[in-house]
This record gives sequence, structure tokens and C-alpha cells, in this order.
Amino acid sequence: MPEIKKQGIYVISGGPGTGKTTTINALKKAGFKILEEAARKVAEEKFPGKSVKEINAKKFQEEIFNYQKRKLENIDIGEWIIFSDRGLGDTLTYHKLRVGEIPKEMVEYAKKFRYSGIFILEPLSFYFQDNLRQEDEREAKKIHKSIIKTYEELGYKPTFVPAMSVKDRVKFIKEKV
Repeated sequence: MPEIKKQGIYVISGGPGTGKTTTINALKKAGFKILEEAARKVAEEKFPGKSVKEINAKKFQEEIFNYQKRKLENIDIGEWIIFSDRGLGDTLTYHKLRVGEIPKEMVEYAKKFRYSGIFILEPLSFYFQDNLRQEDEREAKKIHKSIIKTYEELGYKPTFVPAMSVKDRVKFIKEKV
């Protein structure tokens, strides 16, 4: 029996350090199209060499949202299954946590745009910080819970991906698409 797949954009999400980018890279290596993490792209392109703490939070969050919106509006899904390293729900979560009240137009756009599915990666047993990932483990757990809540408030029922090897996570995700 042939494999049945549903084309569309699927978000790979979770708190900082849950293995999102590693999983996205493995999905890319497996032949899937991917959308890179907007925050990293914006940081590299608009604020090179700066850590998150050195960038104006409001401007940074607005730039991330606008970057994602442009990408989503210009993508041709066709017959493809596309995996996105984070999504609009993540952006809304970070905006609320870093800046405060989320602009109404951001919320409206996130409610209007519909992903085909949301995969939440459960936290791994280790955690590393970098220029973009500045949170400690306690804050990372808070962000993780907030991301889940945001996607649920946007009307999604996320699929939770257990902490396991990258190979097993990819297999799990492929089986759920």
C-alpha cells in the first residue's frame, strides 16, 4: 500500500534546547523541504554578531514576525511537506515574554494562517546556551509550557514528540504526517 502524506507546513517547536534544529536538519537530510528558524536568520542578517540581550526586544520580535509572514506568504507548498523550525505561535510566545502585549495584527494573522500540524519536541536531558539561546533551564521550561499554551489558544492540538534519538524522532514525525 502506498504511503499517504498530507502536504503542507508542519511546525517543529518546543522550548529552547529541545533539539528542534537538529531534528529539522535530519528531516532536510531525509529529503524534506524546511523553513529555517526565523529568529536565527533575522539575528544573522539584521543584527550580526550581537547576542539577544544586545538587541532591542520589541524591534527583534517585530522583525522575526515580519520575516515569517513574508516567508509564509511567498511559499509555494504544491505537493510538498515542509517542516518549519518554529512557527508563528513561537513568535507570539516570545513577544509576550520579552516585550509584553502582542500587537493585535500579529495575533489576527497567526489565527488566520493555518499550519498543517504542530510537533512539540519534549525537552532533552541536556541543555546548552549560545548567542540566541540565553535562557537558563528554568526559564527554558517556562518558555516550553508557554509555547504549548499559545498553540492550543490558536486552536491547534500539538503532537508531542518524546525525547529520543534524532533518528527515532524523525521516524515518529514521518509516521504522524
